[in-house]
Amino acid sequence: MIRKQDYFRLGAFIIIGTCMLIAIIIVLGAGRYFSKSYTVESYFNESVNGLEIGSPVKLRGVNVGRVSDINFVANKYDEARSSARYVLVTTEINPQLFNEMDDDEFLKSIDEEVQRGLRVRPTSLGLTGQLFLNFVYTDPTQNRPLPIGWEPDVAYIPSVPSTLGRVESAVTTISKTLSGIRQEDITSIIEDVKSIVDTIDHFMRTEGGREAGNRLLSILVSTDRLISRVNTLMASPETERLIPEVVGAISGVNRIVNESSDDLIAASKEARQAMENLNKTSAIISKEIQNEKTQQAIAQIGPALINISEASNDLAAAVAKVHALANRLNSIAASEEGTIHSILEDTREIMQNVKELTGDAKRYPSGVFFGKPPSKATPDTE
Repeated sequence: MIRKQDYFRLGAFIIIGTCMLIAIIIVLGAGRYFSKSYTVESYFNESVNGLEIGSPVKLRGVNVGRVSDINFVANKYDEARSSARYVLVTTEINPQLFNEMDDDEFLKSIDEEVQRGLRVRPTSLGLTGQLFLNFVYTDPTQNRPLPIGWEPDVAYIPSVPSTLGRVESAVTTISKTLSGIRQEDITSIIEDVKSIVDTIDHFMRTEGGREAGNRLLSILVSTDRLISRVNTLMASPETERLIPEVVGAISGVNRIVNESSDDLIAASKEARQAMENLNKTSAIISKEIQNEKTQQAIAQIGPALINISEASNDLAAAVAKVHALANRLNSIAASEEGTIHSILEDTREIMQNVKELTGDAKRYPSGVFFGKPPSKATPDTE
């Protein structure tokens, strides 16, 4: 028989168990609402059918977050209501995969990665049609962000079209191209192709066509021989030894280039500075040449050069006359060499006599005027 205390214990057990179950559900199911996460926005200009809230977000196959919201950009940003018709997809990124950095550091890191080519691409899980967001790196010059006229409130990663979207775009482009071709154009193209084929067939049936075919066949045979020789050469042991040496030489050249990169950069800077100085000097010279005083001086240079030319001509004529005079003097001296010699001898004798006369005048001054004194008288003569 069950006692009243047993009913009380049973009720208390049920109530406590229910409360514990609710607490476990809240902790396990709503724990993410109390955990920190990074918020990232992306805008898509295509259908996101198959993408749902809670869909995974992956980076190179690693699950880094989940889709938290799917909306239209115009419902969040007033600036987008009149222009953009983009789909806004908000994701939550697990901070544990990014070393628990703060929001500012995460925002800066996302901006740097976007500059390197980080993009978001909707990717299909397979044949089910469900999508997930895949963070990929692409060429930033070929995959530019969508044009936006507002500033995102959180970190922003641009999107790139999905594979299905690119296929649809290519099919649409081909369809538009084909629809732009008229039936008459297709018929004309077919007739032109048929005419070309007939012309080639007729040419190949002629003697010239057969000769061209033989030449083409000989070229193909020569090409086959050349390929065989190349294969033989590449299979030889010497070539196998040569390839590592070539690779080593290329590595050495690369190493030298890398080691000399600083010197090359410095040399290029010096060359650039020298060119700038040369340009400045040229500008100064051009300015000085365009000066009025410089123009006047340049105008006076012409007459001065003419005067110098005339003076040089006169000097040349004077030199010619002096040269002619010297030649005449030489000829005269050569013809009168004997006479000049006798004159010089007479002159030398005269000078000798004058020298003796001056000597006697110094010793016997009276003798020069009165002659020799009379001889002395002796007694015998008297």
